[in-house]
Amino acid sequence: MHCLIVIDFQERLLKHIQNADEILKNAVKLIKAYKVFGLPILITEQKKLGDTVEEIKNLIDVNPIQKMSFSCLRCEEFYREFKKVSPKKVALIGIEAHICVLQTALDLLKEGCEVYVAVDCVGSRKSVDKDVAIMRMMQEDVKLCTAESLIYEIMETAEHEKFKEILEIVKG
Repeated sequence: MHCLIVIDFQERLLKHIQNADEILKNAVKLIKAYKVFGLPILITEQKKLGDTVEEIKNLIDVNPIQKMSFSCLRCEEFYREFKKVSPKKVALIGIEAHICVLQTALDLLKEGCEVYVAVDCVGSRKSVDKDVAIMRMMQEDVKLCTAESLIYEIMETAEHEKFKEILEIVKG
């Protein structure tokens, strides 16, 4: 089973992230697609950094899990929810790429998960931090993708029953 983890898309953080508008637009597409596919979505907020941005908050029907740890898996409440879902394949999106996304990816690998990072849905304040984080994840066997490539990989065929609905999301 696939699961999407949405990490710390918070107002206070997002406004400092390079290419934030594009990252948010792609993240919204991916979240919408996961909802259409009926796949689980877990969402986090770093405590004390404010609310999740409206564009994402309005799509998610679960409350964000508050965390202080950088890795989502090191937060007890998150780990419990993650274990309930017990996914084999996990996609990560969020900020910041070189902190919370990277540390979560590394911990997911230790859990035996196949980890995907949609590189067009992650960001950092400085491009060098994002670039190095992506290189590190690649070295650690995280699978890099884009939101759109991941959506089509899950769908597998144009004969998929949700194809037209997904096509509208991707074109949007």
